[in-house]
Amino acid sequence: MKNIKDNIKLFAAVAATTIGVSSCSLDLLPLNDVVLENYWTDKNDVESVVASCYQAMKEGSYISNMIVWGEGRSDNVAFGDLNSADLTSILQGTMKTTNAYCDWASMYNVINRCNTVLYYAPKVAGEDPNYTKSDLNITIAECSFMRAYSYLTLVKTFKNVPFSLEPSIDDSQDFQLPQTSFEDILDNLIVGIDSCKDFAPRKYSDAGYNNAKVTRAAMYALLAEMYLWRASDYNLSAEQKKQYYTRCVEACDWVLKFKREQYRSKDFNGLDIDDFDDNVWDIFGYPLLTEKSYMTGSNVSFPTAFTNNFGDCRSFESIFEIPFETRDGQSNDAVADMYGVIRTGQRRSFLKARQNIMTSIPVGGTTYINDNNTLFSTPTDFRSLLSFSWQAGDAFNITKYVVDMPMCQYSGSGNISQEAFGLTTSVRTTHNESWILYRLPEVMLFRAEAEIQLAALISENAEPTQWPVTDLTYRDGLGLVESASDLYADAYNLITAVYIRSNPATITNSKNFGSNAPKIAQFTNRAGFETYLMNERRREFLFEGKRFYDLVRQARREGNTEKFSDAMFNKYPMLTGALRLKLKQMDFMYMPVAKRQMQVNPNLVQNSAYADEEENVKN
Repeated sequence: MKNIKDNIKLFAAVAATTIGVSSCSLDLLPLNDVVLENYWTDKNDVESVVASCYQAMKEGSYISNMIVWGEGRSDNVAFGDLNSADLTSILQGTMKTTNAYCDWASMYNVINRCNTVLYYAPKVAGEDPNYTKSDLNITIAECSFMRAYSYLTLVKTFKNVPFSLEPSIDDSQDFQLPQTSFEDILDNLIVGIDSCKDFAPRKYSDAGYNNAKVTRAAMYALLAEMYLWRASDYNLSAEQKKQYYTRCVEACDWVLKFKREQYRSKDFNGLDIDDFDDNVWDIFGYPLLTEKSYMTGSNVSFPTAFTNNFGDCRSFESIFEIPFETRDGQSNDAVADMYGVIRTGQRRSFLKARQNIMTSIPVGGTTYINDNNTLFSTPTDFRSLLSFSWQAGDAFNITKYVVDMPMCQYSGSGNISQEAFGLTTSVRTTHNESWILYRLPEVMLFRAEAEIQLAALISENAEPTQWPVTDLTYRDGLGLVESASDLYADAYNLITAVYIRSNPATITNSKNFGSNAPKIAQFTNRAGFETYLMNERRREFLFEGKRFYDLVRQARREGNTEKFSDAMFNKYPMLTGALRLKLKQMDFMYMPVAKRQMQVNPNLVQNSAYADEEENVKN
């Protein structure tokens, strides 16, 4: 190894490892010319590289890949105003292994930086008394989270990928690693995060870090998602599934209890008690922001939850997000390009909302009954008003993340409509919006998903129709309930709490839902609850990079692509015979390995759904 010059900044040194990443099969360059053992001497060295790990999540294609992989492939989006041949092929279901979005370099860049910190930080702790055991533990939690989240994204996207917890610091290392299975990677990550989940701080003294740096809540949210994915394996025994779903619920409980404690102690992160939905709290006991605050004349509303989550960012509901600071010259170009940016005086984007998200355009003042088979069946859902535009002249432009302060008409009778009263939006000129990885409603819906599956595993004969419609039991202690009926009921409470926050007109008085609200009696079996959950996740997380992965997880759980294929049939404009056949293959849900990776690493095996391409045949 060569000595590093004393005046080289560590951040610049680590950043240099991203140059020419295509030269190795894992996209991990050796650091022996840049970051050496004799550099890692004090606390500042560690903190500098940890900062570079966070920064790497903002750079390159890290966020744009998450958008394309999790949203662009889903039935939520269609072609926008801008053209990209690679994105077009994905939207049409005709992707090849030469597609630029098969590139996983940005994820491995974050992974390798984190591996490097986790390798050297214990050495620094033994040499610098200012770098305490507590400091080391926080470092371990931060880098373990970022590494595990990146690996989780890779396996959700590619299924089996090369896996290493060692940094690439020596030219003598073998970088031509074979793929490790989806299940083995998840098992390893779960053990790692579980071992250090309590190393992260509950909160930071600087409140601005509580969403932008890894906290204990973020660790538990990640653990809950990994348990949910691990349980969603058709080949597991019923007992194994129960164990994973139970652990998912327990991880969710930590986050939910913590957020309740924050609410009760009025730790609102700059908000006021009036910014929270008192109906959701009184009925269900969950501290969600309201959508009916900031009322001005004529019932014009600046919706609190949407504005705080996606306009102001770093809200009370946020658990972990990737922030962009305007003062530091940072810009979220991925969101700007994908969802909307002003170019030559016009709003332009690569993606728009698909028109069939709205089965029919609601008109304000019309009474609608909630339909579990329709995504937006009422005119009262703020997410159909604020996430995208369906008014004339601005049809189906995505507004979530892209606008900072939307305005719309609200009245308690449910008279909400873009067409009737207008949705006023202004596309950001400075794109400093965060990209949110986890927020409170997702943890609630993680728990609901696990409970629905647990209920089915306990007893397929539980009949939800036997329960009173008013059975809205608020259990402050949370924990696991024992009967299938109670599990279904609690899942209903969790899903409905999220739904009602975005549909405030459904509440006529305390614990009395109007005709627009889903009733528990509507759901007579597991399939009904699953549909309610899937629709609510789709409504709540529109354009947040979740939908495609939800369909994959559902297919893994059921052992077939029937529902996945139904969603894709609605997306692809031209379904060829070959594409119809591919949709039946489980592996078609995953991205192919990039052609260039196959060429340089003989140990990689191509995704079977793409293995028949002539370009993949090795000499």
